[in-house]
Amino acid sequence: MWLPDEHGLLRRHDVLDSGVTQRELEAAITSGELVLVSRGVYLQESRISASSRYRGDVLYRAKCLAVGSAKQGARPALLSHDSAAVIHGLPVLLPTRTRVHRFAERPHGGNAKERKTVFHTGTVPDEDIVEVDGVRVTGLARTVVDLAVTGPFHRALAAFDAGLARGLDRDELAERLGVRRKGVGTARFALRHASPLADNPGESWCRAQVIEAGLPIPALQVRYDLRDGSIAYVDLDFDGQVVVEFDGLTKYRQATIGSKRSPEEVVIEEKLREDKLRELGLDMVRTVWQELRDAAFIPVLTDHLGRRGLC
Repeated sequence: MWLPDEHGLLRRHDVLDSGVTQRELEAAITSGELVLVSRGVYLQESRISASSRYRGDVLYRAKCLAVGSAKQGARPALLSHDSAAVIHGLPVLLPTRTRVHRFAERPHGGNAKERKTVFHTGTVPDEDIVEVDGVRVTGLARTVVDLAVTGPFHRALAAFDAGLARGLDRDELAERLGVRRKGVGTARFALRHASPLADNPGESWCRAQVIEAGLPIPALQVRYDLRDGSIAYVDLDFDGQVVVEFDGLTKYRQATIGSKRSPEEVVIEEKLREDKLRELGLDMVRTVWQELRDAAFIPVLTDHLGRRGLC
């Protein structure tokens, strides 16, 4: 019945042209079979539930694809910032999923916000425009820098961590920060501390809070050979004495994808891994998203570091 386009999207005029009646379309929307992602654009619920991504990420990516692939005028939209990042598959710390970011491609003026769109003004050179999945977006390096200069330190650090992990060159990023602009000072500071070893935005936020608190800078993804012969890598390592593990829900969800293990089994395995690390004399600190939001992580970490004489 449904004939989605190459992005998996269903546009109202195409659906009606295919022979589906207005009543059938409305019934599918009411029942939840189709989900509205943008004006007159829908996504099948089955596609959302079958995806390994979070529902919000799937819907936001679909919204950006709908805007970026819309046939409006001679030149299609140029997506940027969070919207370009989701098309690139670049993880973003605390992403905004309510508005689509795009360039108005005018040389002057500030950013203009509409209810569902943020228009960024300015010029984008041709070499900073790429096509991904048939949609025009700012290139990866430009996207990372745009995210960094428009966000606070923790968002900037996460953007650079993710960019370096994708193979971007640190010197090229630094060169792009050579131009005087709002937010560039924070971005430069973040780039100095950025690392391709950060495994996800949550780990980046942990490290950002450590840096801002003036605590010792940890090593990342340090390997430990456990007594049972297995190997463990820890997220943050302070002088081989205190280690930090960030427990985002994504870790446990990804561990079950393509596996017969239940989430409960994954949690038990993680607890056993933690016990084996403690057997080596390591002091373990675990933290989660809510503790980072509530500024509860640093006081706990400071206490553990103080007990080991590390701060």
